[in-house]
Amino acid sequence: MKKNNSAKRGPQDTNQHNTQPDKIGWIRKFCGKGIFREIWKNRFVILKGDQLYISEKEVKDEKKIQEVVDLTDYERSEELRKAKSRSKKNHSKFTLLRCRTPGNTVPNLVFLAVSPEEKESWINALNGAITRSKNSILDEVRHTSTLLLLSLSYKQHFICHMANCKRISY
Repeated sequence: MKKNNSAKRGPQDTNQHNTQPDKIGWIRKFCGKGIFREIWKNRFVILKGDQLYISEKEVKDEKKIQEVVDLTDYERSEELRKAKSRSKKNHSKFTLLRCRTPGNTVPNLVFLAVSPEEKESWINALNGAITRSKNSILDEVRHTSTLLLLSLSYKQHFICHMANCKRISY
């Protein structure tokens, strides 16, 4: 399977090295369809901040992680169940749905948890991480726009001062 743009090798953010993971565990990842059945592979997954680290083996060092998924490219995580299926496997499936913004080429990811309770735990943890990542982006935009407004008001005050205008209170 071809790697996507958001699944880059190695850790993305150096600030996240010291923080504790939000969730760690083994889940199965959907890897495609074979001739007769779906292919599911066991993966060790670490959720830390707005990154989802996926590896074939349990690793302590983040530099050995095989796949890193940036959760800012995803909209939400939800249960994935076929309406009339009696299979226990279908009670533990969940998906990460990508954002529908133009240019977003990351795939939807499908996982299979050990139990329905573990599935709910992963869905809640992933949705919380996605919400936090979206809020941090909004905070950065607010901070940047505030700095821009401050610099504009300073320039206007400076220009007005150089032209011997009266001081205008904002």
